[in-house]
Amino acid sequence: MHLNTLIERKNNPKISVLESSIRACFIKWLKNIKFSKNSTALSISVGDGVWDYLIFENIKNIKKIIATDIVSNPVDPDGIKILKSIGNWEFKKVQAEKPLPFPKDSFDLIYHQDVIEHVKKPYLYLFQQYKVLKKGGTLICGTPNLFRPANILKLFIGKLKFPKKIGYNVEIGNYIHIQEFHEQQLKMLLQEIGFKNIEIQNIYFGILPFNIHISKLPKNTIGKSMCHYLMFKCNK
Repeated sequence: MHLNTLIERKNNPKISVLESSIRACFIKWLKNIKFSKNSTALSISVGDGVWDYLIFENIKNIKKIIATDIVSNPVDPDGIKILKSIGNWEFKKVQAEKPLPFPKDSFDLIYHQDVIEHVKKPYLYLFQQYKVLKKGGTLICGTPNLFRPANILKLFIGKLKFPKKIGYNVEIGNYIHIQEFHEQQLKMLLQEIGFKNIEIQNIYFGILPFNIHISKLPKNTIGKSMCHYLMFKCNK
């Protein structure tokens, strides 16, 4: 199995309700931020590059994106051409669990989706991002909710254990969730590091394997606590 290409991902007519809801939240939050002209963003674990594409297409004041990953550039050649045609885009390979190779106060925006659950040292991971973020800059991140229905069922039958292998692809190898987080746990971690103005969006309440959709953006206590995905936005 290979990673999707940027073209496949951005043009997929059968995008899941979950991913479409995550994208909508991401774009809405970005459009509500007042970026200065010539802002610079840091893309953590770029993957197929779809989040970078969404930023260049929707936020004109972000002129440059530095994309990172712990593997050689995972964006396919056609995807690289697309990204470079619509903005100043460059890739830099970084080391896992090591300090980011950028000066302090370098970026107006840092973002990542489905990454922190793969990290062995989440405090160090987020603290390094805090250091290179400009004062007043924004971090947007997302991760699966520990308390989603599938996990609760596994907990009852004694099958919820970490680390957990969730897949494999040629470029990266085994996909492993080292740990997962619930809302208050990650909120407290962000606060401890120093982030402020923390906003949380609970995304998708339902049972994904059975295609049961109850709410895209749950509002009640049960739906929010058992949502599938958590999105966080905060500032330095």
